[in-house]
Amino acid sequence: MTTSVYIILSGLLFLVGLRLSAFFSGNETGFYRLSFPRLTIEAQTGDDTAKQLVWFAQNPGYFVATTLVGNNIANYLTTFAISMGATSLFHSKSTLVELGCTWIFAPVIFIIGELLPKNLYFRAPMRLLRRDCGLFLFFFRLFLIASFPLILITRLIEKLRGEKRETLNLILGRHRLTQLINQGHREGIIIDVQRRLVDGLLDSAAQPLIDAITPVGRILGMEEGASVEEMLSFSRKFGLSNIAIHKKGEPQNWFAYAKAFDCLLEQK
Repeated sequence: MTTSVYIILSGLLFLVGLRLSAFFSGNETGFYRLSFPRLTIEAQTGDDTAKQLVWFAQNPGYFVATTLVGNNIANYLTTFAISMGATSLFHSKSTLVELGCTWIFAPVIFIIGELLPKNLYFRAPMRLLRRDCGLFLFFFRLFLIASFPLILITRLIEKLRGEKRETLNLILGRHRLTQLINQGHREGIIIDVQRRLVDGLLDSAAQPLIDAITPVGRILGMEEGASVEEMLSFSRKFGLSNIAIHKKGEPQNWFAYAKAFDCLLEQK
């Protein structure tokens, strides 16, 4: 082939590599910017695209492995295209020529293939990911042979560390919810008390329920029918603001509670 053909071919390969770099870099950023609660709601309405994105959200290893393989292929195409174009244009196989041309094109690759798409997907993740979902699914299936070993390695590391996929997905969901709550607090929609309440719930969400339950034999309370004076005396003795009440003659059957403050008001 002639020099002009090589230069045209290298230019086409460079554009393809640049487009793939922008595609996978943008999708990676958009994926971590998605609103998963909103995505789940749309999936429950029967939206096929949302269902596919939810599946990737529940299996983030597949998404990350696909973007990793795609970015590596894009980088290889761009560097190969630059090398081929430089060799054809200057009729030299010198390493310095290839490095010089790569250095010249590096800002173009960074701005168009990385910075610009990341900013676009950061600002409109849902819209752009929905548009690209079909094409990403195609690359996911195409790269599965190469990406599957990466997924297996990830799962092996999770097992060695004693982590479970469900736990990782839960952490991902908590992270998104925390971002949502903090944003609402900054905008003045959520007050500080509400934000701290949600933070407390998230902190205790991983605690097993059995650890938060008081055993029946350790519950402090009184039998139904006790007088207000008896309840107030009991609350002062044990420092209780709420007094548990059990059925008469059934000390294990707790069914209600009385507030010490209400008892005090009733006494007055």
